[in-house]
Amino acid sequence: MPSLVGSEMCIRDRLQYWFELQALYAHAKYLELYQLRSESIERVIGIILAITSSASIGGWAVWTEYAFVWGFLIMASQVVSVVYKFLPFKSRIKPLSSAGTEFSVLADTAERQWFDVASGALNEREINDLRFSIRTKKSAIMKSAFSGMALPENARLMRKAEEQMSAYFKSYYPELNHD
Repeated sequence: MPSLVGSEMCIRDRLQYWFELQALYAHAKYLELYQLRSESIERVIGIILAITSSASIGGWAVWTEYAFVWGFLIMASQVVSVVYKFLPFKSRIKPLSSAGTEFSVLADTAERQWFDVASGALNEREINDLRFSIRTKKSAIMKSAFSGMALPENARLMRKAEEQMSAYFKSYYPELNHD
């Protein structure tokens, strides 16, 4: 591959920064969507436990001929409530919130810096330094929020985050190629 010089390098660096900015925004959206999903699962499990527990106790008192069914429902809700403590959804909510907020702030800062990058006010070294500064901050945010905890990838949420990112940049930067 031939080496790039002069303005070609500057264009390459701008494009790399642009892609880094888009990836950062998509990851911020992904964390937000992941948090919303975890909160929804947490809420649904809590509601099911509350309804099952209350309804089964009331049902047992009313329909004694189905005592086995109601006893089974009570037992099942107790098992779920014990297992529920070990499910990761609740423990992920706080780190997701923290990391999502920090990613959004970082994305705003990076977008603000895009003006200097796009206008040519920065040279290749400065653009490269900005890009790697973003990467370093992203890693630090994730390490701080999720130290010792894994965040499984959810392809459906990532696609949705990328769609939201694309819509955002098409809306605010219609003059740029978004393919």
